Amino acid sequence: GFEDEPRIAHGDRDLVTAMISAREVRMVSFTGGFVTGEAISRTAGLKKLAMELGGNAPVIVMNDCDFDKAVEACVSGAFWAAGQNCVGAQRILIQAELYDQFRDAFVASTRNLKAGDPMNEATDVGPMISPQVAERTEAAVNEAINAGAKLLCGNSRDGSLYHPTVLEGTPTRCRLWHEEVFAPVVMLAPFDTLDQAIGMANEPDYSLHAGIFTSNLNVALEAANRVEAGGVMINDSSDYRFDAMPFGGFKYGSMGREGVRFAYEDMTQPKVVCVNRG
Repeated sequence: GFEDEPRIAHGDRDLVTAMISAREVRMVSFTGGFVTGEAISRTAGLKKLAMELGGNAPVIVMNDCDFDKAVEACVSGAFWAAGQNCVGAQRILIQAELYDQFRDAFVASTRNLKAGDPMNEATDVGPMISPQVAERTEAAVNEAINAGAKLLCGNSRDGSLYHPTVLEGTPTRCRLWHEEVFAPVVMLAPFDTLDQAIGMANEPDYSLHAGIFTSNLNVALEAANRVEAGGVMINDSSDYRFDAMPFGGFKYGSMGREGVRFAYEDMTQPKVVCVNRG
């Protein structure tokens, strides 16, 4: 994603490299960006790796959805934790007949969010982790706008506070479409058929979770089967998760699974003991 560069101080880098490559280390677990994960895998050598390398969550909204529920869940899924959420809704794909209505309601609801001091109970969206990260987010959004995306709201910054931002018409060649933004930024796009929506959902190389809103169970299950994601949330946003779930991704999004049971299984090695008492 946009935070993919390794930022280990030079004085510590040799130590980290030595630790990762040591023969005594049997497993390396890492959560972060693809470039850093790839660098670790080249250094680690022959040992077990568990990696969560980011996502770019799509949410599909069908014409027959529960409209109010879909809008509310997508707004929450996009902007919870100031978008600093690896399963946060980043691309919302809306069936064409519903697109204008959904867009207008989504933008109106986003404009109602209060961004500011996280210690204020009235605040809905707090600051990002640092001013530098907010600046990189702003630069990525401006890059998409310059490439042809239309700004519907947001894209204003005050230090580390970056206001919830909604775009439409984002060219699919943009970084914002293909990489994990990890910020309060969401892109809206229309589609005609389920096949088209699934094709759009599967375009990025990173995929942890996805979501679909529909009242048709057959459509929901077809999407769950065909969308390339480690988890597909039906009638909820992509950001739904609890620790009992096996959590991880498809493609470059993951190696292994998190979640209490699945994490300790990943970090242990089964042993089989057979006794022949004959």
